[in-house]
Amino acid sequence: MLYKTAIIGCGRIGCSFDDKQTQNVKTHAGAYSKCKKTQLIALCDIDKNKLQKYGKKYEVSKLYTDYKLMLNENEIDIISICTHASNHHEIVKEAIKNKILGIFIEKPIANNLKNALKIIELCKKNKIKLVIDYQREYIPIYHKLKQFLKDKKIGKIQKIIIHYGGGIANTGSHVFDILLLLFGDVKEITADLSSNESNNKFDPNLDVKIKFNNNIICILNALDVNNYGILEMDIFGTEGRVKLDLVEHDTNFYKISKEGLVYKKLKKGKKINSKKENQPILSALENLLFSIKDKSNPICSFDQGINSLEMIIGSMISMNKNKTITFPIKNKKFEIFSK
Repeated sequence: MLYKTAIIGCGRIGCSFDDKQTQNVKTHAGAYSKCKKTQLIALCDIDKNKLQKYGKKYEVSKLYTDYKLMLNENEIDIISICTHASNHHEIVKEAIKNKILGIFIEKPIANNLKNALKIIELCKKNKIKLVIDYQREYIPIYHKLKQFLKDKKIGKIQKIIIHYGGGIANTGSHVFDILLLLFGDVKEITADLSSNESNNKFDPNLDVKIKFNNNIICILNALDVNNYGILEMDIFGTEGRVKLDLVEHDTNFYKISKEGLVYKKLKKGKKINSKKENQPILSALENLLFSIKDKSNPICSFDQGINSLEMIIGSMISMNKNKTITFPIKNKKFEIFSK
C-alpha cells in the first residue's frame, strides 16, 4: 500500500532542515520523499513563499494556506503536524473528521495537559495511530545505555548533570523524554529562571532540579545557545561515569583506575557502541507505518507525550510559584508555548 501523506507547517522540522543537505533526511518532507511506502501529495503553511519553495522541491502541486480545506479536498492517509503546540488539538480534531489512519506530530504533543488528553482520547476512540517526534527514542544507543545503567555498569547512580539551551519546552522536551526513558517516572521538580536567556521570550531557559521516583537526582543547567549550541548529559555512578552527547549521540564510559594520590581517578574505557542511526525521523515514520499495518502500539506515542509535557509544565509552574511541584500535575489547563 502506498500511503498518501501531507504536512501542515513547512518550517524547520517540516521542510527546511534539509535545505543544506540531502544524504540523511532531517525533516518530515524528507522522510516522506525517501520512504518507498509514502507519497507526499499536499503541503500547508500560512507562508506562501515556503509553500512555493517546498512545493517545487518535493514536486507537490497541492498547496494550501488552510489545513481544513486541504483535508476536505484530498484523501489523505497520514498527516504531519509541524505547527505551534497551541494548534495541535484543533488540527487533530479536523483530521479525524476526514478519516485519516495516522498522525506524525511534533513535540510537545499539546500546549496543555487538557488538550493533550483530548488528542489521546480522540486518537484512541477513532483508532488513529499517533507518533510523537521524539527522535532519540528511535536511536539504538539510548536503549543500549538504558540496559547498561540497569546492569549497574557504573554502580549506583549518584547524580545526573545536563547542559542544554533553547528553551524548556523546545529543547527541554527532548531532554525530558530521554530522562524518562533512562530513569523512569518523576516524583518532584524544582525550577528557577536561568540568567542565561533562551532565544524565545515565550519559552524561557530554566535551571531545573528533578527527583525521580527512585530518588535519583538530575540537574539541568541552561546555557545561552546564541553563543554556541550544547546538549550534553553526564551520569555519575559510584563505579564510573557516562558522558553523553545528545546531538551526536556519542557515549563515552569512564571507569575507576588504581591511579591517584589521595582519590582514585577515572580513565576512559571502551565506548558504548550500538548500531548507528543517521535518520531517526525516517525510522519514526516507518514505525508509524508498521503500527498502522500491524495494529500495534508505536514506540513513541501517548505515554511519552503526556509524561514529557507534564515535566515541562511542572518546571514552569515551579518557576512561577517558587516552590517544588509534585507529580502528577493537577493543573490541566496551564499553558506552555513551543514552536
